[in-house]
Amino acid sequence: MNLNYDITIITLSSVKKLVILILSQFLASIAIAENRELSLWEFGVGALPFRTDNYRGSPQNKWYLFPLVSYTYRGENVEAENGYVRGHILRAGNLTLDLSFSLGLNVNSDADRLRSGMKDLDPTIELGPMVRYYLWRSKDNNQFLNLEMPYRAVYTTNLTYLDHVGYYSIPYLNYLTRARSATAGWATELSVGPQYGSGNFHNHFYGVTSGEATATRQAYRGRRGYSGVSGSVVLSKRLGQVLILPFLRYDYLDGAVYQDSPLFKNRHYTFFGVGLIWYFARSDRAQEAPTMVK
Repeated sequence: MNLNYDITIITLSSVKKLVILILSQFLASIAIAENRELSLWEFGVGALPFRTDNYRGSPQNKWYLFPLVSYTYRGENVEAENGYVRGHILRAGNLTLDLSFSLGLNVNSDADRLRSGMKDLDPTIELGPMVRYYLWRSKDNNQFLNLEMPYRAVYTTNLTYLDHVGYYSIPYLNYLTRARSATAGWATELSVGPQYGSGNFHNHFYGVTSGEATATRQAYRGRRGYSGVSGSVVLSKRLGQVLILPFLRYDYLDGAVYQDSPLFKNRHYTFFGVGLIWYFARSDRAQEAPTMVK
């Protein structure tokens, strides 16, 4: 195992400010609380060291260290954590229709062998509806199983422009447990589901124009369809005002429609790290969100 990690401390340029919000992809839905009433809102600061591949299918990876400004809002009709916002549009029994939002990392092509000479990939913004169905809840109210089905339009931006680059969806099963004495105060979240993308979405990451083609990198145009299966495991624990969040995401990309792209060389995508957050301010009012089990 190579222990000579390349650690990068992110500076707060305009694009980096946007990129910092990527932590929401995990931290937005993993702060599962102990079996107690949570505050309507919380505010804190912390750090997020993590390692991730340059993009899904890239053979290169890198370590990052992000400073965090963390917030949580658990309102009746709006729930928000960092770069993730969910607005409740409709509820009918165990079925809800939400508005979901998330963000994705940028890729510096100069630092990636397969993309050398190509334009950089700017951060992405995803926005769209999400249908959620509550499949099961344990009698002691400590375990939950949900089916969540987001469908989002994807945009790329560097804060000076906004371009639509396709659509993305990942219907997934989400199993959650609350922190309790039987688990030594640890809560868990496990999720798994297949991913799908439009042709333009896949082309944004894996397309090669004729002007970017070389002797070892043929021209390629992305097409729509299956984009791999994704699974994640997240633990969380509160120690007073401090929240600890170890996480791991793994995507198995064999069979994805873009695997014949010259930019695809790795069937295994990994993203892991740990979030450390100190919450120093909170509301005296209790949460109002009827659907949030965290």
